[in-house]
Amino acid sequence: MQLHETRTPFTPGLHSLDTAALRALTAELPALYAESDARRLPQVFVDALARLVPGESHDVIVHDVARGHRHWHLRPAAPARESLVPGFFANFHEFAPAAYRRRTGTGAALALSDFVDAPGLERLAIYREFYRPLGLADDLSIHVRGGGSILCASVMRRQRGFTTGERELLNALRPHFKQAWAHAEAVTTLRACSPGRRASAAPAGWQPEPLAVNFGLTPREAEVLLWVAQGKTNPDVATILGIRPHTVRTHLKRVFAKMGVETRHAAGLRAIEVLGLPG
Repeated sequence: MQLHETRTPFTPGLHSLDTAALRALTAELPALYAESDARRLPQVFVDALARLVPGESHDVIVHDVARGHRHWHLRPAAPARESLVPGFFANFHEFAPAAYRRRTGTGAALALSDFVDAPGLERLAIYREFYRPLGLADDLSIHVRGGGSILCASVMRRQRGFTTGERELLNALRPHFKQAWAHAEAVTTLRACSPGRRASAAPAGWQPEPLAVNFGLTPREAEVLLWVAQGKTNPDVATILGIRPHTVRTHLKRVFAKMGVETRHAAGLRAIEVLGLPG
C-alpha cells in the first residue's frame, strides 16, 4: 500500500524546552550515564522514557545490523505484548516513519500520525496485527545510530497526537542516549576483551601518559583516569594504586574539571577515545 504524508513532519530544533521539562530531563541523566553495561542500558532508556513522556507503552528496540538481531525492551513487559512483536516486523514496510528516515537520514522525533490519517492507519496490516490488539493509535519515536547498532526508542498512545514539547523532549534525549550508549558499548567491549585479567593489570598498550598529555593531568590523575576508563570503582582504584578512596575522589574531581565533564562515565568515554580499545 502506498503511503502519503498527511502533513509536513515536525522540524526539530525550532523550539526550546520549558523549565519543567528541562528539569525533568536533567533528573534522568545521572541514571543514563551511570549504567556501563550495554545489555542493561536499553531498559534504563525505557524507564527514562516512561517518566518523561506519558503513554500506554514505552519501547526500545536495539537492531544489531551486522548480525541481523533485534532485541525489544518493553514497558509494560507482558507475554501477550511480546507475542505481537513478530506481526509488527512482518509488516514493517508499512511503518511510514521508517521509510522517511531511510530517505532523509533523520533520527529526530517522528510520529506515525505525521504520515497517515486515522482511516488510513486502520487499513494497514501493521495496525490490525500490532497496534489495534494493544489498543494503540499513535507512535512517537527517535533513532540513534552507534557502532553497528540502531536504537529506536518510542512512546505509544491510545490517542493520536503528541505535543511539540513532547517531541522536543525526545529530541533533547537523543544525544544523551547516543553518548551513554557509546560509553556502555565501549566499556562492555573492554570487559569482554579482558576476561580473568587481574585488577592491577592494564589492557595491553594502555599507558597513563597519553591521558596526561591530552587532558593536562598530573601523572597520578592520569593513573586514576586510566582505571576509571576500565569501569573500576573508587575503592578498586584505591586498592590498585595504594591510596585512600577519599584521595581517589579528590583526584577525580580535578580530572572532571580539567576535562570539562561532570560524570566518571563521560570521563571514561573520553579516555577510551584517546587510548583506543585493546587488541
